[in-house]
Amino acid sequence: MTPSVGSTARAPADARDSRKTMVGSLLLEVYFPLIGVVLSNALYLAPAPAVAQAVRTGKLGSLNVLPLVLMVVSTTAWISYALSVPNPYITASNLPGAVAAVAYLVFTLPLMPREAAAERRTVQLIAVAGTAALLVLWSYLVLGGLAAEERSKALGFYGSLICVILFASPLSTMREVIAAKSSATIYAPLTLAQVANCATWTGYGFAIGDLWVCLLYTSPSPRDATLSRMPSSA
Repeated sequence: MTPSVGSTARAPADARDSRKTMVGSLLLEVYFPLIGVVLSNALYLAPAPAVAQAVRTGKLGSLNVLPLVLMVVSTTAWISYALSVPNPYITASNLPGAVAAVAYLVFTLPLMPREAAAERRTVQLIAVAGTAALLVLWSYLVLGGLAAEERSKALGFYGSLICVILFASPLSTMREVIAAKSSATIYAPLTLAQVANCATWTGYGFAIGDLWVCLLYTSPSPRDATLSRMPSSA
């Protein structure tokens, strides 16, 4: 049977549409998260020079320890979600950051001066409470016999809730910028990198239909407060 002219004309168009769909899926579901992994880890490692300088001099200077402990809580929460889903991209984008954040906290906490006792207690309380909350949540999810999908949903909700609670962390720098009427404390290249990072992960989240990834990377991150404090002359 000879194919009709209409079906013959549709075949190349269908093939082109199929190729476009494949290219779009490859871009959103492979290249975007790979770029996101690189950007996320670069951003997590950005405070390292400031931490190293603080350790070398024995003084924190303008380094704020609060975002560092919040980074520990946030990264461990999202590693838990990534391992539950499971998702290697989300794991790879948070695992080095979690290790780095713990190192930042361990090295900087002893440097907090005696007159900053209240701030030191706040940092310690966040570290203990964040660890306890995650352990209690995992114990409930595993011992309660929840299905994998329900477990992942609970961990995704917990990670997103942590992000919402931590919104105030980067906003502290915004207050400084407005009060001083100067953006000198905002490091433009890192800010642009963070925007690109959020864009790649948001696109990936929509592509795979993961609401929690979209919520995570369209919200302020606790590391933003640390990054934005880096001088523009760095």
